[in-house]
Amino acid sequence: MAGFSELIKNFNKIRDYMRDFYIYGFKSRTDFKAKSLRTYDNEKRRIESYLGEYMKWEYGSGGKKTIISLDSSIISQNPLYAAWKSKSFTSNDIMLHFYILDALSGGAYLSVSDLTDIICRKSEKIFDAQTVRLKCVEYANEGILISEKQGKTILYHLSSLYFEGLATSFPLLVDAMKFFMETAPFGVVGSFILDNEDLENDIFSFKHHYTVHTLEDGVLFDILSAIRKDIAIRIENVSERTKSTSYYEGIPLKIFVSLTTGRRYVCVYADKRKRFICFRLDYIKSVKQLEPTQNVVSLRKKLNDNLEKVWGVGFGGRSRIEFLSIKLFIDEKHEQYVIDRINREGRGGKLTRLDTNTFLYTKECYDTNEMAPWIKTFIGRIIALEGTNNTVIEKFYADIDKMHQMYCVEGVE
Repeated sequence: MAGFSELIKNFNKIRDYMRDFYIYGFKSRTDFKAKSLRTYDNEKRRIESYLGEYMKWEYGSGGKKTIISLDSSIISQNPLYAAWKSKSFTSNDIMLHFYILDALSGGAYLSVSDLTDIICRKSEKIFDAQTVRLKCVEYANEGILISEKQGKTILYHLSSLYFEGLATSFPLLVDAMKFFMETAPFGVVGSFILDNEDLENDIFSFKHHYTVHTLEDGVLFDILSAIRKDIAIRIENVSERTKSTSYYEGIPLKIFVSLTTGRRYVCVYADKRKRFICFRLDYIKSVKQLEPTQNVVSLRKKLNDNLEKVWGVGFGGRSRIEFLSIKLFIDEKHEQYVIDRINREGRGGKLTRLDTNTFLYTKECYDTNEMAPWIKTFIGRIIALEGTNNTVIEKFYADIDKMHQMYCVEGVE
């Protein structure tokens, strides 16, 4: 029977476990249906082996639920980076790693045949030349080795690009790395570099720290690679609501990031449907690159022309453009900050003064339903709300009625 290992073989699997069972925190052990409960227990132990101090438990009607709980203002580094640093390997992998680097130290240029002879002699074990060749090709792709062809023979030598001495040579660059590894995509790269320098972030802390999104950096990398090369992609998308898997093809054009949640989306032009569609990165299971496309420049221009009508990431349904107006009471003398906020956050909407302390905000966009959370922040100032999407208007007033029933005592305002 295979023993338990804390190392990760399939990152997509660990990503699903972390998201569903620990980050969202809505599933318990009994909700796990994919495989055996023993598999669940093994994955749970694997995650807890490097996130143990951040694990919390709570009991509810569905049983015991485990979640990740942390205070972003006091952590020096995103703890979920540990998942990227727990790759599995065989005993041969680790042996070849050190023997290849040792054989090439000192500036040696060696062929696979010569490397194999040296490794077999030093290790007193038999290694097949093809095994050594595959490891050398892997390290060349990673940038650890450089391959050069001399005649019909390929020689390998160590890359001169490394990070030793980075802290002493470029201290300001290290400070910048400490900041961006917690705020920018692919921050785990900075974490690897600081680990190599035996350093950690001792400068910055963040009030709003969206740690969970590192789990989708692998998907993001594949999408950005396709965008850079103007290549169409096929997305494997899993619906969180129905648990069904769907496949979509399109041309990736832009990544959107929510300022509120940090959630990331890819905007794709679906050629068959002749429209732009956005997909949440944390729902994307995999990305496959297809063939190059020719009309990317015109599509990017078309997307930029459409962005002024986009509130969030929705590009509308059949009706396309929707209209919404909010009549507001704002004390002009004491509440200039409210006017400034609307102008700052209104995303191209128009604010018009109708009368003393009375203003009208109007906006055209593809999906006024996305405006609902922002609109509700003005409750207490809203005199009237009107728009072409009756569902949004009716829901707003229905929510107000429910609040009145819940919190207002009859006869008392």
